[in-house]
Amino acid sequence: MNATKIPRAPDIECAAPVRQTPSPTELPDSIRRTLLGVFVFLGGILLDPPGPAAEPPLFTAYVPRDAQVVVSRHGADYLGVNVIAWGPNWAYTGLSGSSRNEQGAGIGTLTGKFSGTGAAIRVAFRMSRPEPQRLQLDYELQADQATDLTYVVVELSPGKTFEGRDVIASSQGRDMSVPCPFARRGLGDRVERVRMTDAEGGLTTIAFDPPSEIPTDGAARIVLAKDRLPGRTPRRLSVTIDLPAPTQWYPSAADVPEEPGIAAWYPWQATGDTGPSAIGLDDWLERPAGKHGRIVRQGDDLMYNRQPIKLWGLNLCYGACAPDKELADKRAAFYRKYGVNAVRLHKYADGSGWAGIQSPDSFVALDPDGLDRMDYQVAKLKEAGIYVKLSAHFGTQKLGPADKQYVPFLDEFGTGRSRNARVETPHSAVHYSPELQHVQILQMVNLLQHKNPYTGTSYAQDPAIAFIEIINEQSILFYSSMTPLKASPTLRKQAGQRFCEWLSKKYGGHEQLSAAWSKEALNSFTGEGFPGGEHLDKNNILPLGNPWFWDPNQLDGSQAFRRQRLLDSLQFLYELQCEFFRRYVAAVRAAGYEGEIVSSNWQAGRAYSHLANLHSDYLVGTIDRHNYFGSGRAGASMLARAGSGMLSSGMQQVLDRPFMLSEWIHVFPNERGVEGPAIIGAYGLGLQGWDVSYLFQNRDNGGFNDRIGRDQWEVTAPQVWGVFPAVARHVHRGDVRQADLTAVRNVHAPSLFEGRLSFDDTVAQGYDDKELDSSKVSSRALAVARSVIAFTDEYAETPVFDLALHERQGQLVSSTGQLRWQERQADRGGYFVMNTPGTAAVVGFAAGQRCELGVATIEVETPFAAVYVTAREPAGTLDASRELLIVALARARNTDMKFSPDGDRMLDRGQAPILIEPVKAKITLHRPGVPRVVPLDHDGRVTEGALAPKDGTWTIDGARDRTPYYLVQY
Repeated sequence: MNATKIPRAPDIECAAPVRQTPSPTELPDSIRRTLLGVFVFLGGILLDPPGPAAEPPLFTAYVPRDAQVVVSRHGADYLGVNVIAWGPNWAYTGLSGSSRNEQGAGIGTLTGKFSGTGAAIRVAFRMSRPEPQRLQLDYELQADQATDLTYVVVELSPGKTFEGRDVIASSQGRDMSVPCPFARRGLGDRVERVRMTDAEGGLTTIAFDPPSEIPTDGAARIVLAKDRLPGRTPRRLSVTIDLPAPTQWYPSAADVPEEPGIAAWYPWQATGDTGPSAIGLDDWLERPAGKHGRIVRQGDDLMYNRQPIKLWGLNLCYGACAPDKELADKRAAFYRKYGVNAVRLHKYADGSGWAGIQSPDSFVALDPDGLDRMDYQVAKLKEAGIYVKLSAHFGTQKLGPADKQYVPFLDEFGTGRSRNARVETPHSAVHYSPELQHVQILQMVNLLQHKNPYTGTSYAQDPAIAFIEIINEQSILFYSSMTPLKASPTLRKQAGQRFCEWLSKKYGGHEQLSAAWSKEALNSFTGEGFPGGEHLDKNNILPLGNPWFWDPNQLDGSQAFRRQRLLDSLQFLYELQCEFFRRYVAAVRAAGYEGEIVSSNWQAGRAYSHLANLHSDYLVGTIDRHNYFGSGRAGASMLARAGSGMLSSGMQQVLDRPFMLSEWIHVFPNERGVEGPAIIGAYGLGLQGWDVSYLFQNRDNGGFNDRIGRDQWEVTAPQVWGVFPAVARHVHRGDVRQADLTAVRNVHAPSLFEGRLSFDDTVAQGYDDKELDSSKVSSRALAVARSVIAFTDEYAETPVFDLALHERQGQLVSSTGQLRWQERQADRGGYFVMNTPGTAAVVGFAAGQRCELGVATIEVETPFAAVYVTAREPAGTLDASRELLIVALARARNTDMKFSPDGDRMLDRGQAPILIEPVKAKITLHRPGVPRVVPLDHDGRVTEGALAPKDGTWTIDGARDRTPYYLVQY
C-alpha cells in the first residue's frame, strides 16, 4: 500500500511545436497583419531614427472604486489605500460614493451616517500623479453635526513585498523601526513620514501633512478623526507617496484600458432549451433514480445495482428547494441534459419564507405549502434520474417560540430578533446539549416519516434520497468550541458535570488531577472569560480549548503549562461529538431510513484537532468536505500548483470510505471558473476516486444566467456549466482511471490525545477557501497518486512519498499515465492534459504547446482555455465512436465588465449580455476516415455549414464560429 511505483511511460507529449517557415500565402491573417505592422515600424526607423527607448513604467496605480487607490508591481499589490470609518463603540460605518477623472486626477466624495448619533459625514478626495514617481492623495472630512465616533482613517496596506522588513517612522525628529506587517503598537502620534524598503531593495517614502497619529492593526491607520468630530469643521490630510520608479496612472476605472482582443468576444445565446441536442446527456441517466434500489456504501466506493456510481451535482438552497411547479419541471430537465444526477437540497429548513420551509413558529415543524412544493421538486428530480441529499439548515439552529418545550433554557441564547422571533444557537452548541440534539433529530425524523404525495413514498423509504447530512459545517472542535459555554449557564453546568465525571474516572480525585495537569492549568482560562475556583468536587471544570490551543506549536510552546488539560479537553469533546452522531444515526435508522449518512463537512484547525474531527466523521460513513477558490482574486488559478485550492480537500480522504465534496466553486469575480469542473472531474472524481461532487450555488432559474455576478456562487454561468457536456461525460463514463498507487498518512486516533502524530500538516483558511498540505505526503501528490488517511489500530509511522519519481520533463505524471500537470513557470501559468480512451483534453495556460494525446493532437492558441475532444456515447471511445464532441471554453464576462490592469481585481460589473472569450485551437484526429466537423449553437443544436478538415486536421475558432461547441461525425 505504501510502496512507490514508477509510472509507465505515458503516451502524452506536450511541447512547443517546431515548424518550417511557411510561405507568405500560408500565413494566418493575424500573423500577416502583425508582420505588416513590423514592416511599417521598420520603415519608420529608416526614415526617422528614434531617440533612446523609454523605459515602461514599473508600477501601475489606479482607482478601482470610491476613494481606494491600488499600486501594483509585476501584477502583485504593492500598496493599498482606502478610507474607513467606525462610529461609537467600533460600529463599522459604510461609506459610499464614486470617483471621476478630472484633468488626470481622481476626484469624488464619500458619504455615510454613524449609527447611534445619526451624524452624516462627508469625505471629499482628490488623487493625482503630479510627477512620474509620485502620488498625491488629498482628503477633507466633515460632519453635519458634532458627533462621537471611534475613528475615521485613511488605511494604508503594504503588500507582501514588505513583509518581514522594517518600516522607519519619523516623528518629531526621531526615527522608530517597526516590523511589517504592523502589530497593534502603532507608528506614533505625530508621524511626518514613513520609509518602506521592499524585497527588491526599492525605497518608498510616504509623507503626511499635517503630521498624523497612526495606530496599526495589520495595516497603518492614518487618523482623520478620533473620539469626537465637531460639526461643520473640516479635517484635512495630504498623503504624498514617492515610489522607487515611475508608475502608470489611471485616475478612474473608466481610464483603465480594455483588454486586447475583447472586441472579438461573442454573446452567449443559450436559451436553456432541453430538447434533443448533440451536447445533451439525456440518455445517460437511468430513470427514475433508485430504479434498482439504493445507492450503498461498500468500502471506499458507492455502489448502485452492483456497479460503482459517480454523482455529479449541484446545490439548491433556502426557498429555492421548494419552487413553483413550473420551475421544478424546468430544473429537472435542464439538469438532466447537462449530466447532473444529484442535487443537494441545502438549508431548506433554515427558516421560513425565503429562508426555507420551516413553520412560522417551530424549528421541528415544516410549513405544509412549502413542503408540498419541495415534495414536487424531489419527485421531478427523481423522475429525471437525479438523486437527492438532504441538508436541512446552515448549521446553527434557529429555534422558534414553540421549541421552548424541547429546550427550556432557550432564552439563554437570546430573545429572538427576527420577525418570526427566532433564536439562533451558537456554533458548536448542538454537540453539548441533548436538548438541542433532540430538536435536530426531530426535524429530520418528521420529514423522513412524511409521505411524498408525488412519489407515493415516504422520504425514509425513497431510494432517490441517497444521503442525509447530520449537520452542516459544525464541529465541537472548531474555533467556536468555547462560545456555547460562554453563552449558556445551563450548558456550562451540564458540560462541567460531565467533564468532571470523565476526569474522575481517569484520574481518581482532585489531587491526582492537579498533579497530572499542574496547578497552573487549573483556573487558567479566566482571561478567556471563564470563572476561576475550579475543583473536581465542585463539578465546575470545563472542557476548554480550540484549534489554536490544540496546535502542536502552541502545546509545545505558549500552552505547554496546560498541555495535558488541553489534550484531555480535546478527547472529551471528540467523544461528545461522536456520541451525538451515534444518537442521530440510531434515530434515523429507527425511522426506517437505510441510505448513506454524512456527519458534517467541516474542519477543526490542523493536526490533533483536525484529525480527531475527521475520525469522528469517519465513524459515521462517507467523508464530506467543503472548499472554495478565488474569492477576491479574479485572475487566480488552481493550475499554478498541483494539488492546490479545492483539490487539496482530498488530503482529507480516508481509506475505506467514499469521499464527497458537497460545496465548491470558483467564487465571483474569479475568471478561471472553467478549470474547476475540469480539475475536480479529472483529478478528484477520476484519479483520486472521489464519489460525489456538488457545485455550490443558492439558486438557478432552470437555465443559464443572463449575466455574471448576480451571486458570488454561480453554477449556471456559461464558463462553468458550459463545460459540463464534456466533463460530465468523462466522469459518468469513468474515462480517468483511479490511481493504482496510494500515498498513505497513518493516524492512530488514541495517539492524537497524547499529542502524537507521525507527520506534520498545515491548513491555511481564508473565509471559505482552504489550502491543505502535509510534510511527508505533499498535496502535490494529488496529481500523481491517491492520497488517503489510514486510521490504524496502533501507532505507525508515515512513509515519505517521493514525488521526484513521478516527474517527467518538469511535469507531474499520474500513476495511470493518463494525466500530466505542468505547474506555473516564470513565463506561463499552469496547465494539465488528459489522454484517456474516451476523452482528450488540454486545460489551462497551454498556448503554443503541441499536445499529442493518443488519438487526438491539440494545439491551443488562446492563452487560457479548456479544450476537450470526447466521445458522445456512454460507451464511446475516440478511436471508434461515430460522433465526437468538442468543447472549447475560456473566460466569460458581462458586457462592459472591466478589470484592473493586472487582471486580478474587478472594477465594473458590467451588464447583460454575457460575452464569451473565443477559443482558437488546431485539432488533429489520428484515425481512419474523413471527419465532418459541424459548429453547434449554444444549446448544442447543429447549425448550417461545416469546417473543412485536411488530413484529419482543422482549426476551431470561436471568433469566427461564435460557439464553444462542435460535432465531429465519421
